[in-house]
Amino acid sequence: MNRRDFIAGGLAASVAGTVLAADCCAGGSCCAPAGALAKPNIKPPKRPAQLNLCLQWGAIPVADDFNAKLDYLEQNGYAAVEIPTGKTGEWVLEKGLDFGKAMNGRKLFCATACGPSRFDYADKAKNDAEVAKFLPVLEILGQIKSVGLIICPARSKPEVGLTELREDFVTNTGRRLAEKAAACGTKIVLEPLQRKETPFLRQVADGAKMAQELGVGASVMGDFWHMSKEEPNFFGPFLSAGDLLTHVHIASLGNRKIPGSDGALDNYVEGFTALKMLGYRGAVSMEAGWVAKGKDAKGKPIFPDNVEKHQILTRMCAMLREQWAMA
Repeated sequence: MNRRDFIAGGLAASVAGTVLAADCCAGGSCCAPAGALAKPNIKPPKRPAQLNLCLQWGAIPVADDFNAKLDYLEQNGYAAVEIPTGKTGEWVLEKGLDFGKAMNGRKLFCATACGPSRFDYADKAKNDAEVAKFLPVLEILGQIKSVGLIICPARSKPEVGLTELREDFVTNTGRRLAEKAAACGTKIVLEPLQRKETPFLRQVADGAKMAQELGVGASVMGDFWHMSKEEPNFFGPFLSAGDLLTHVHIASLGNRKIPGSDGALDNYVEGFTALKMLGYRGAVSMEAGWVAKGKDAKGKPIFPDNVEKHQILTRMCAMLREQWAMA
């Protein structure tokens, strides 16, 4: 039995001081069905939530052309697009402004820019260089009205202790980035990972707390795949982030493929319920791989072509919209 299975039958989690336990009717009979997740009594959002489905740039199944990719998103009901930074920020630096021009007049919004980052070096000059690398990226993200830049503060083997790393991030490296982001009209978006990827930031509530300390230029995201490994449920972590939640990644919950690839295991209703309670209007962006159709003569996987990918994505969108309606 895994961690989620153990907890799923009777969760009682504390979120911002609210106990998520089922209230019982008079006489001791429980109002909620067995296994149901009781909703805490919180203030309704000012605006109703929206399911803004989003694809990462490389997952859009058409030619690598700004207008072709953006046309595809608009024509197929997506609301947002997530762009890459490149390994050193080069995608945004070289293509970001042209991408922004192609976005003019469209109903789409630019969600986040996603790429590698780390600020856990023992050599402070390396951390300073990492900060410097992203400053011009943030300037362009502000110009193209991107929600923000995804930041992972540490990777699998930090070169400094976790206490030292956290203090330096919230008072120095992360703070400099958050202040720059705020000045540019965008944010840094802290991404909790899972333990095989980092020992540092693994839960949404931790990211939200750091974002709160960093100030107005910082926020946090949740990733269904990472959360399935590190959180007891999807509901509490999303709710704990509150207004600091600005981005969501989604994938199948068994093998990190296209949502729906793992059948009944791909149940996002609990998380969607929390997003609705928050009035969440950020992107729900697919970050996932394609299921191989088989292998070629050399043993290499054969992946769907663009026509097949479009069909798979159409089914994914229908499934996610159905689950959103259920939440």
